Amino acid sequence: MKNLKLFPKTFLVSIGLFAALIILVHALVYTLMPQFYLQQKEREAADNLTALVVELRGKSTEEMRRLSQEFAQMKNVNITLTIDGHDQYFQGFQSINIVTDSGKSVDTSVVKIADGQTVDPRSVILRQGSVADKQGRTITVKLLADVAPVTQAKLATLQVLPYTMLGSLLVALVFSYIYSRFVTRPIRQMAAVTTTMQRLEKDAHYPVNSSDEIGVLGRNINELYQNLWQTIRSLEHENKRITQLEKEKIAFLRAASHELKTPLAALRIMLENMQLNIGEYKNRDQYLAESVAQVDRLAAMVNDVLRSGSVAEQALHQEKRLRIDKLAAEVVDDYMLLAKTRGMTFTVDARPTTIRANRDMIRHVISNLVSNAVRHGDVRSVIKITCNQNELAIENACRPLTKQQLQHVFDPFYRSSDDMKQHADSSGIGLYTVKMLLDTKGLDYDFTPHGRGMRFVVRFE
Repeated sequence: MKNLKLFPKTFLVSIGLFAALIILVHALVYTLMPQFYLQQKEREAADNLTALVVELRGKSTEEMRRLSQEFAQMKNVNITLTIDGHDQYFQGFQSINIVTDSGKSVDTSVVKIADGQTVDPRSVILRQGSVADKQGRTITVKLLADVAPVTQAKLATLQVLPYTMLGSLLVALVFSYIYSRFVTRPIRQMAAVTTTMQRLEKDAHYPVNSSDEIGVLGRNINELYQNLWQTIRSLEHENKRITQLEKEKIAFLRAASHELKTPLAALRIMLENMQLNIGEYKNRDQYLAESVAQVDRLAAMVNDVLRSGSVAEQALHQEKRLRIDKLAAEVVDDYMLLAKTRGMTFTVDARPTTIRANRDMIRHVISNLVSNAVRHGDVRSVIKITCNQNELAIENACRPLTKQQLQHVFDPFYRSSDDMKQHADSSGIGLYTVKMLLDTKGLDYDFTPHGRGMRFVVRFE
């Protein structure tokens, strides 16, 4: 039974219950029907005797005889009147002469018949009463009802029961089949759909056509599968993002090692030449100063790398509601003095803007962008900063980047030839850090030529 599928199991259980019910009902009918019928006949005999006594009360002897004969034929009973010690019989069914001793009560367990035989008391019902006639004499009234049909009905029932049981079982068989198909259909459909879902087929869906428990279960399965697909898509996206970040980290490490290797090699050459007093390197004071400057540049580069990595690790931690407009104003104040040395001014159009993010991360992004605008902008130009709930934009006047430069501008340690000449102290990881932080936060951004300069936009929606 445990290894059967749901439909045969349901069918066998239902047909078994129906079969047990049919057998029980037929057994009860066979057992209880004769008893109920006999009780009914006994009540009917008592009622008939009461009705007969009422009709005979106060009547003359002749009237009693006439009424008794009519009552016996009408009710199909036998009546015996004992008048002055003599029995008079009035038959309504097969003639049975009841013989009793005059003046004695009748023993209803054994009824003597005229031919000396006895009648099974289970086949007749005997009731006895008395009534006073017109002259005041007491007349004994005996009523005998035939219950032989009970036995005949019992025998007939016994003959009919096999056919009724067989017919009932056939009906139960058909009903059980229909019921089992009807009950198990949604379960079988659900099993087929979940098997399809197990193969992760995208269009798998259970059709919900009811609001009962099966319908609720179907809706829960659909919602669970949709959530599973959303989780899978989210994991795929996250996996791609992590893979991309890993690739970028590898590229960053390679670029960092290359950027650090070059000044270290130059520093070693200068130190070795000074140690060996070769040529111009005999002027140790001059080249020691250059060596110190080289070490400072290396230290600044390492600090930038470490700082960007630290901010990136905390990018999604300690987030809270921030006023981007106020944060941008703070950064502008920090760079106001540097901008004045180059004759540059700021134009800020900042509306109240609130997002949820890490303060250090957003400040690092804005600081890098404003620093680039000041360092790479044209002298005596205007830096425009606009901020609203949709975006933060920073524009500066400069020589627009070419398409080739734009393809590499976010690469770590990338510097154009002009930048290398003008800004030798630049680490070259500013925009790379900005890109990494914004990607981690999931914010959209772009860096494009705009008029006679460049425009960097960070979108918050």
